[in-house]
Amino acid sequence: MNLKEQESCFRDLFGRNRARWMGITRAYAYDSQRDDLLQEIMMQVWKSLNGFEGRSNIDTWAYRIALNTALVWKRTYRNRAANFHTNSMDVRHLAGNSESDSVEIRVLDEFLASLSKADRAVMLLFLDDVPHPEAAEITGMTEGALRVRLHRIRKRFEQAYCDRETNP
Repeated sequence: MNLKEQESCFRDLFGRNRARWMGITRAYAYDSQRDDLLQEIMMQVWKSLNGFEGRSNIDTWAYRIALNTALVWKRTYRNRAANFHTNSMDVRHLAGNSESDSVEIRVLDEFLASLSKADRAVMLLFLDDVPHPEAAEITGMTEGALRVRLHRIRKRFEQAYCDRETNP
């Protein structure tokens, strides 16, 4: 594919998947890092575009790249943070968005942060309304395993957040 075709394909791909990629950045990066992670995702998809073989849906393929990029990002962030000594001051609130976030968004962010990497990926796919066969392909799980994991995640959410309402 020539450069013009690649640009056109990338623009279409980004237009269809921007919200999904932003959801991934919300789950794997702090407010102040989300733009950087989004740029990294975009760069990885762009660099990989010529290698797309058409064996799956291009949106599924791009989601998998975005998710893998976020997982690497999270791992390298932990490594950077371990090597960067700071005092205990929490500077995440400096991005300015936390006050404007709705209660639902804050609860969702808290819940997503409490999940393992695999469960977080499954939950993001569920929130993005990705069909189970496509979600299974992205995660490398069977559909059955994906459904079981999703059921357990829902139960965990209900126990953590819904039972609070009925059993204070």
